[in-house]
Amino acid sequence: MAAAFSLSMFAQQPTTGYHTVACVKVKADKGSEFRKFAAEDLRKFAQARVDSGALSSWLLLRSVAPQGTSADCDFLTVSMFPAAPPQPLGVEEIGAVLKKAGMSMSGQEFVDRRNSLVTLVSNNLFQNRGFVGAEKKGDYLMVNFMKVPNIDGWLAFEKKVWTPLAEAMAKDGSKSGWSVNVQVLPNGSDLAFQAVTVDVYPSWDAIFKEDALFAERFKKVHPDMELGTTFEQFEKLRTISSVKLYALDDMVTAAK
Repeated sequence: MAAAFSLSMFAQQPTTGYHTVACVKVKADKGSEFRKFAAEDLRKFAQARVDSGALSSWLLLRSVAPQGTSADCDFLTVSMFPAAPPQPLGVEEIGAVLKKAGMSMSGQEFVDRRNSLVTLVSNNLFQNRGFVGAEKKGDYLMVNFMKVPNIDGWLAFEKKVWTPLAEAMAKDGSKSGWSVNVQVLPNGSDLAFQAVTVDVYPSWDAIFKEDALFAERFKKVHPDMELGTTFEQFEKLRTISSVKLYALDDMVTAAK
């Protein structure tokens, strides 16, 4: 979790920014302890990393659906980098960050405490390839995991079709933001997904509110396209393998 999970998403970073996404399962009966650790020690650690310029921002996402023992992740930590991803921190480097954060524990004590609370399921590297809007604490993030055989063709179509739609939805308030991200590591056609898009909603009600203006908005944004055939093309370019919902419980960004 020191390297953290990063979904490279929004206006806190350039569209070439890399991010890691760490998926963790909370150990049995450790939920309250982990939330306290995340709100205090983990947040201070992330703040020190952001203040030093090593991270451009950091997010803590809580899984809303799915939940329970069948869910892959209970929480995600997202670490967004201002440029190429740095080498993962060792125990001594973690200790140096903790010292800068004004914390008295050693790097090994921090790692041991973390490992007593959670199990790291995965830590994947992504690259953001486009974003609209911004997220804030309390927002909900709908993450669409996709199998994409032709990344370049799919990205071009996402940017052509969905980016202007996302901009219109951010403007009218139906969504707060949107991003498109490619998984860098691990990589390969045999993986469950190669890319994700993220829809950011400002409230729980906004997730389920019927978008009565979608067809009208689409026609206004794309007067030269037909709605049905356009989305048929999406189906040819990617397959949605799963959709998961997360709540943005906490975030750390650089002071402006």
